[in-house]
Amino acid sequence: MKNRSKVLLVFILVLISSCKIDGTFQGLYSYYNKTKNETPNLLIRLDDSVSICDIAYSDSLKIVITNGIELKNCVKLYENSIVYFWSPRCKSKLCYSLELLQNICNEKSIELFIVAEYYDGQFMKKYYNIKKPIFGIDTKYYKSNKTSKYISLFIYDLASKRDISQNFIFLEKGIFVKSFSDIKEL
Repeated sequence: MKNRSKVLLVFILVLISSCKIDGTFQGLYSYYNKTKNETPNLLIRLDDSVSICDIAYSDSLKIVITNGIELKNCVKLYENSIVYFWSPRCKSKLCYSLELLQNICNEKSIELFIVAEYYDGQFMKKYYNIKKPIFGIDTKYYKSNKTSKYISLFIYDLASKRDISQNFIFLEKGIFVKSFSDIKEL
């Protein structure tokens, strides 16, 4: 019995020492307030007189706060568009560089809209070679700081679909066509 306790104790110590905990729950919560405090000029909330559809990407304009209804009004203006739900810290093989996606969409005459799943000033303040600003989901509008909740509501407002878990939504004139996770499916 004592040997079992020692083995268990050693196992727990090894487990604790081998795990790195960085103190964040990136992807579970929005981190809107933290990002706003750390980089106050990064996040922009437009007033009602300016449409998010008219904003072009520039060095001075980074993340435009919006909701799914406003974005749907923009994607309706294009024959074909893709909304890519971007996780700034993602390192999976299905996480694509924004520049690569923009190049593919340019080649295929598809309008690209990038929506950040959560806020991260460190990754969001980098300069990207994209045509439109990155859009951030309006957590106040959706009355939630939990990504699973506000993303689900955003997607419903955008595509009138529930339970989409893929990173890409393809739309024709604002009408949902399909969702997918691998850009090769385009």
